[in-house]
Amino acid sequence: MGTSKGYGGPPNGLVPTWLDAGGGAGDGDAEADGNGDGSGSADSASPAQSDSESTPAGGFAAARNAFTRFSKTGSSSALGSALSSYVGGGGRGGGSRGGAGGARRAAQRMGSARASGARLLGVVRDFQAVGPVETLRQLDLESMAHQPASEVFLAMLEFLCPPGGAIDEAISRQAMLEAIGNLDRDAPTAFAQLAPEQLREFFLDFVALSIEGRVIADIGARGITMPADIATVEHAHEQLHDFIEGCCRVHLSGLLTGLEALSSRDVEQRSNEIYEAAFSLIADAGEDAT
Repeated sequence: MGTSKGYGGPPNGLVPTWLDAGGGAGDGDAEADGNGDGSGSADSASPAQSDSESTPAGGFAAARNAFTRFSKTGSSSALGSALSSYVGGGGRGGGSRGGAGGARRAAQRMGSARASGARLLGVVRDFQAVGPVETLRQLDLESMAHQPASEVFLAMLEFLCPPGGAIDEAISRQAMLEAIGNLDRDAPTAFAQLAPEQLREFFLDFVALSIEGRVIADIGARGITMPADIATVEHAHEQLHDFIEGCCRVHLSGLLTGLEALSSRDVEQRSNEIYEAAFSLIADAGEDAT
């Protein structure tokens, strides 16, 4: 992570701690990886569940091998293979067999992010339905209506991304911080002056960043071989970010229409649908790139 212009990123900068520059490939894990820190029932997964309770996944060895090739060569086909293998499930829209077990199960691994996405989508809905001041009043933040949007969303952070110890919560929180930082990429805008499309773009930015964080955490759980050159590592990260963002930005916008008519339960379901659609798009684009 660390692509945000406004947010400084984690203390270690753009190089995640799991990167093993010049080290072992970590591709000998023939057994299933699970979730990295546990597994649970696919049918009982809900947006509030952490990654330790999400759907069990197949092994990510194929995704790691392909990502290692990509990091060394910058090959778009290797990156596509890594991401389609990550999603897994077999067939069009599911990527290769193994991996997370398909788009639906990959989305279920995003427990905290889906929950945070639903809360954020509820804010977007209320902004459109009742206006910015009433939206903030519901969160006891009405006095901030004319403050920069980034400051308002930082004030909402504990509501949007409740703190937790699991990596799933950390992924969601980091993605939200980066998305908030990106709000100030051009020029600060008061919350009350945000256009509906800006809020929708903010939401999609969070979705893409949270998926990026989940992919990095899963593929790097047992280490992958990366070049020792930091510039090459940063470029590989930018390519990964652009690939995922490209899949999410345009193609998911159609799922953000008519929000003002949705109930809170419908908003939660819409967040789930968006994540599943995002992983399906990523798998399809990955297959097309190979």
